[in-house]
Amino acid sequence: MTTDHKSYPALIGTIAGDTIGSIYEFNNTKRTDFELLQPGMNYTDDSLMTLAVADWLLKRTPSDDDAQLLTDIMRRCARQYPCPMGGYGGRFFKWLISPSPKPYNSWGNGSAMRVSGVGYAADTLEEALRLAEISAAVTHNHPEGIKGAQATAAAIFMARTGSSKEEIRNYIEQTFQYNLRRTCDSIRPTYHFDESCQGTVPEAIVAFLNSHDFESAMRLAVSLGGDSDTLACITGGIAAAYYNNIPQNIVDFVANNLPADLFETVNQFCSQYGYATLSQPTRSHGDRITPEHIRSLKPNEVFVFGSNLAGAHGGGAARAALNHFGAVWGQGVGRQGQSYAIPTMQGGVETIKPFVDDFIEYARQHPDDRFLVTRIGCGIAGFTDEEIAPLFRNAMNVENICLSSIWWSLLNDIGKR
Repeated sequence: MTTDHKSYPALIGTIAGDTIGSIYEFNNTKRTDFELLQPGMNYTDDSLMTLAVADWLLKRTPSDDDAQLLTDIMRRCARQYPCPMGGYGGRFFKWLISPSPKPYNSWGNGSAMRVSGVGYAADTLEEALRLAEISAAVTHNHPEGIKGAQATAAAIFMARTGSSKEEIRNYIEQTFQYNLRRTCDSIRPTYHFDESCQGTVPEAIVAFLNSHDFESAMRLAVSLGGDSDTLACITGGIAAAYYNNIPQNIVDFVANNLPADLFETVNQFCSQYGYATLSQPTRSHGDRITPEHIRSLKPNEVFVFGSNLAGAHGGGAARAALNHFGAVWGQGVGRQGQSYAIPTMQGGVETIKPFVDDFIEYARQHPDDRFLVTRIGCGIAGFTDEEIAPLFRNAMNVENICLSSIWWSLLNDIGKR
């Protein structure tokens, strides 16, 4: 069969799998009935490198050194997003920062997690295999690393060009010697974290083969445990191509999480290769809602937290700021690394307002930064959202300040009175 299914946004199945699996990578679930879309889910390095490979496919020309071009694009992407959710793998991170990066004979699943664009872009199966090898070999030049990338790209290519599940299974088994005759139910009880291609790619393909639609593929992949985001990332790329459909609520959830430049890369790729493009996500207050759980920051983002004047960042958001975002012990006010402290424990609400006003003015003077304001004062300090949100009324028109959805609702109500 040669029918090409292209009525969905290419790459979104891959990014959706990565996003849905993100919170389970180090906290596995063995259930399939988990809440599919949750606060705190976000893209990881899997999606970033998937989009770097996609960007390479868009930019490459016959005269280019493919390996050098891809290396440059991947390293530039990592410089722009140095702290994704979950971080980068240790050896890969060394490659990213090396003055002279060379392949390091890896058989890890990183080659398979980033390859989906090849399966979507290739005109023939042979081209998919060739480009998959190039995409892997800049880092993962071990035979198993290359095999994992090729098997994933081949499965996606076959799925989108009309092959049946049995045809995909037979080709992958015969070509790459993966055992795809197992089931998720037989794998799940003993499966554990395995970062290798040979311990991830077959399981991800089995999850697709056992599924009946895109959502069930996601649930099966995550429920295996192990390297959940990468498993679901690989499964999602194949499932989207095969089912030619991703539920709109999943597409919208993923699109809302993507920064503008990554969103644009997806749409450029879709336009170039004839897939449906993403619609601009509809967000109340634009994209100015602070995520409920913040585990990583982009380079221009600042984590705004409630503190005490002594700067004893011992709990809650303050502890997170100290551990992850550059807060300084003993400094209770103002900018600290990628964080900003607003004291909330020195008295009543009226004592907090001057510090909030100072923060809003600081944000105005730093328009290139994006400030993610947590629900300061509403935890250990003991204030309510109804008491604190009005202090930020003057922030409503400061475009680089993000507030919680609860505070936006309260502020909008105040505006209607």
